[in-house]
Formats: sequence, C-alpha cells, structure tokens
Amino acid sequence: MRIISLGVPELDRSLGGGIPHPSLTSIEGEHGSGKTVFSQQIAFSMLRDGMRVCVISTESTIREYLKMMKSVKLDATDYFISGAFKFYSLHVRGGKWSEYLFPLFLRVVVNFLEVKSSAYDCVVIDDLSALSLGVKSSEFLTFITRMKNLTSEGKTIVLTFHPKFLREEIVRNLKASSDVYFRLRNASFGTFQVKVLEIVKLWGSSGERKATVTLEVNPSLGLRVLPIQEVSI
Repeated sequence: MRIISLGVPELDRSLGGGIPHPSLTSIEGEHGSGKTVFSQQIAFSMLRDGMRVCVISTESTIREYLKMMKSVKLDATDYFISGAFKFYSLHVRGGKWSEYLFPLFLRVVVNFLEVKSSAYDCVVIDDLSALSLGVKSSEFLTFITRMKNLTSEGKTIVLTFHPKFLREEIVRNLKASSDVYFRLRNASFGTFQVKVLEIVKLWGSSGERKATVTLEVNPSLGLRVLPIQEVSI
C-alpha cells in the first residue's frame, strides 16, 4: 500500500499523509458541497504520482471536466493528451434516463472496468447517485463486491454520491465496505461560505488525523485548508 499526497500540505497532515492506494474511497455530499472538486484533487494527485486514471462521469463532458479542473489549478490537459488520463461520459445524445437504464448502466460500468482493469490504476465514478436510482439492494451489493475485487487487484476506486438519492440501506453498506469514507457539507462562518470535510473512516494511512477539516475552493489557489475549528451550519 502507498500513501498518495494530495499536494495540499495541511490537508495531507489532516489525513495522516494522504489517500491510501489501493483503496475503495467513498465521498458523500449534497449538491455543491465539493464532491467533484475533491475527487478531482485525488485523481490529479494520482496522475502526478505517475499513475493512470479513468473518470466515468454522469454529469459532465470531457471539455467541461477539464475546464473545471483547470479553474482550480488542476490542469490535466497534458495527461489527457498523453493517454494517462481517460474520461468517459455517460451522457447519451437524445437519450432519457429510465428505471431500465439505471441498473443497465451500472452493470455496463462494472463490466467495462473489469475488462479494462489493466489500463488504469485509479477510477473515479462521479456521480454514483444517477447509476443507483431504482437499483435493487442485492444488485448494489454485487456492485460493491466487484469494486472491492478491483481494489484487491491494486486499484483505487473513488465513488461520489448524494445520500438523498440512495436508500439508507445502500449508504450503510457502502460505508461498511469502504476503506476510506468522507462526508462533505456546505457551511458558513459568518458570511463566509466554506466546505466541511468529515473524515468518517480512513484505513491505511499513518500519523495524526483530524475528525473534520474546513476547506475553501479558491479559483486562484485551488483547494485549500482554512484554520477554522468550528463553523455554524
């Protein structure tokens, strides 16, 4: 197991050094809480460490995703051109999501990742919520098992999701199975809007860890840790 630095010293110290690789990492958060930016920070750190990263998005196109990364000082364009960074969008022109397509896309994603497992070291699925709507608990458990199998083969799997779109039972199973589990939420400190990162579970890292970290997404500086201990929601 390796510990991958996220490139933000204060954040690395709060995580006991960084993100363990391989691992199954889950990031829970509401809309606008910073799930995508935080998962991009992980993906970029993996790329910077010489690994190959695959992103599967239910929300963005490649142009939108690269533009978002660049806006927070994570320019992955060269990695994309070289082939170290691959991106797959689940947007289908003229397509409509349905109860039939949700489980179908989930199965397709799992099969794809297993077949292509030799082509990547880290996978980010952003956002898992859209793939899990209407999926039976047994089918989602199968999905988690197959993701854990990939981590046993040396892969890091990063999953982002909105908890209100998943059944409570599914969230509990995901939390129990994850090696790393983060919860992000929006908060305010006076009139200042921030993101609060709760470290629910973190296996594999060493050193001192914090229970919560206050973050700001700054267009000029990227993701940074703020020296705020308490915030009012």
